[in-house]
Amino acid sequence: MRIAVMGSGGIGSCYGGMLAQAGSDVTLIARGAHLQAIQQNGLEVMQREDSFKVNVPATDDPSQVGPVDLVLFTVKTYQNQEAIPLLKPLIGDDSLVLTLQNGVESAGEIADVIGADHVLPGAAYMIGNIISPGVVRQGTFPARIAFGESAGPRTPRAEAVQETLTKGGITTELSDDVIKVLWSKVLYNTPANGLASVARIAPRDLMDMPQGAELFKMAIAEVAAVANASGVEIGDDDVQTAISLIANRPLGARGSMQIDLADGKPLELEAIVGCVGRIGRNLGVPTPIHDLVNTMLLPHISGPPEAPCA
Repeated sequence: MRIAVMGSGGIGSCYGGMLAQAGSDVTLIARGAHLQAIQQNGLEVMQREDSFKVNVPATDDPSQVGPVDLVLFTVKTYQNQEAIPLLKPLIGDDSLVLTLQNGVESAGEIADVIGADHVLPGAAYMIGNIISPGVVRQGTFPARIAFGESAGPRTPRAEAVQETLTKGGITTELSDDVIKVLWSKVLYNTPANGLASVARIAPRDLMDMPQGAELFKMAIAEVAAVANASGVEIGDDDVQTAISLIANRPLGARGSMQIDLADGKPLELEAIVGCVGRIGRNLGVPTPIHDLVNTMLLPHISGPPEAPCA
């Protein structure tokens, strides 16, 4: 299976490096110093007890790659307007794009450009960071992906993707209800990233405060109400799982948006937080906590706000 990774930052490079190391034909689509280092020296992936280096083709021009069997789409969601049209040279008659972005809407955005038949919605469950150009660190184990067909039941093409990812050492869940998979991630990821970013402490640290734990429960309940109103059944067990995932995170472990906020980078605010309030408003579901969090973080959406003139 010929694979392109669109958005080879921390997460994309980890997945792409693992697949290349396992023998898949992988091309990384990256940019800047990270791209130059991979082209010159290969990609190094640091893992818990070991690391490996793999020589993998890399480019910033998808037209140089041509049609592939599978695209892992791992760009930050605020880059979608620029990045999604760049998928076109990678798409042949049978090409598939596996979306591995935050939120619940990116599969639809991509389908509008390349056609729904080419899209497999999915979710990434891994922390990966660029340590230096050409070097990435996998921060959570095992690397995991959940995905499926938008229509529901598994298909031979989805099973072939699962087999390829599994051979690359990626724990892969092929779901018959991938839309619930996406909302189940939002159920914990949105409150964890949003509330912790506003509080400027890690999610687990905030959860350990009685007031913080109550706030998390209220925020998770908002997400569940929006998901249920949109037709995705989120029950009490799902809510409890989300609470447990936040409560059991390592102390001090920050979410991706919290890291971007601290580093002065743009935020995936709309995909992670804003979408809950927007979808809720369209469905008549109030989301006061998410609306407040979104408003408080909005000045930082493009990076540090400019200081007011004296």
